[in-house]
Amino acid sequence: MMWSEKHRPKKVQEMIGNEDARLAALKWLGGWVSGSKPLLLVGPPGSGKTTLAHALARQFDYHMFEMNASDTRNRDNLQAMLLPALRNTANLFGKKIMLFLDEVDGISGREDSGGLDILVDLMKEPTVPVIMAANTKSTKIKDLAKVCKAVEFRPVPPRLLMLFLDHVLRSEGIKLGPGDKISIVNNSRGDIRSMLNSAQSRASGYATVSNKDMIDIDIADGINGYFNACSIEQATQFISKADASYPDPRYGGS
Repeated sequence: MMWSEKHRPKKVQEMIGNEDARLAALKWLGGWVSGSKPLLLVGPPGSGKTTLAHALARQFDYHMFEMNASDTRNRDNLQAMLLPALRNTANLFGKKIMLFLDEVDGISGREDSGGLDILVDLMKEPTVPVIMAANTKSTKIKDLAKVCKAVEFRPVPPRLLMLFLDHVLRSEGIKLGPGDKISIVNNSRGDIRSMLNSAQSRASGYATVSNKDMIDIDIADGINGYFNACSIEQATQFISKADASYPDPRYGGS
């Protein structure tokens, strides 16, 4: 089983990073009434948007109806998929329904045959809580954003990634060297899923980190890691492994 699924937080408070976004989402669902604006989560992959949607559904006891909007692009298909969920406030077992639409920014272009237009219309006064996710708040979804409550997600800081990585490694009974962990966190660029996939691959022996890999850490990443480090030892490792070479203006060279 992939670590990114196995260790996916089950509760909102178990998540890392984006505290303001999580609080805004909790307040939104806690105060939701029929006709409330949908929640639009905007942020880079691996920042926790899907995890938050699932955690909210679980904590508030909703049955989640989930679909990838970019897979159902045209008007007729979207309408056929969404209308049953929007017309029924509970499933066959009486459990409240929540709708989650991922990758809504993937609906664009001529081939979509009005898919985005019908989505905007359907989202104006929904009868069930609706959460949507997009990687960017681009101009192509500006009309959709107008009928939603938008909440921004940011890449998770290296310090929090390292803490979560250490937690996962302890849970798995795996030990990785400081160089491996620094490389994994640095290369993830704030993407939790990417970090865990890399860590699992490395722990399985499919990838290793060498001294050369560590020397190639960009100086900006090294400085960022230094200020977000969990300990003095870790901060020192970030700086010592960064490529600090730069041209000397006095001599016109490095």
